[in-house]
Amino acid sequence: MNLMSGRTETLKQIVGKEIAGIAIRNSVGAGPRDQLFIVFTDNTYLELYGNLGWTNRLEIGDLETVKQYSAQFGGIVDIIS
Repeated sequence: MNLMSGRTETLKQIVGKEIAGIAIRNSVGAGPRDQLFIVFTDNTYLELYGNLGWTNRLEIGDLETVKQYSAQFGGIVDIIS
C-alpha cells in the first residue's frame, strides 16, 4: 500500500464520525512544529502535523465547491465521501 492510498483509507474511516473536540499544539521544543488532533465521540482521533495553516473562518460550500476551488492550485484533488 502506498502512502496516498493508506491516507485515503484512513480518511474514509472518519467520514460520518462526530467530532467530540479538537486539540492544537504549537511547538516550542521537541516534536513536530504544529499538531492538530481531531477527536471523535467513539474515542478515536486523527493527528495532523507539520507546518499547518488554515483560514480564520468557516467557508460556505459542499464537496464540489471545495474540489473546484482547490483544483485552481494544480495537483490532484481526491474527494473522500
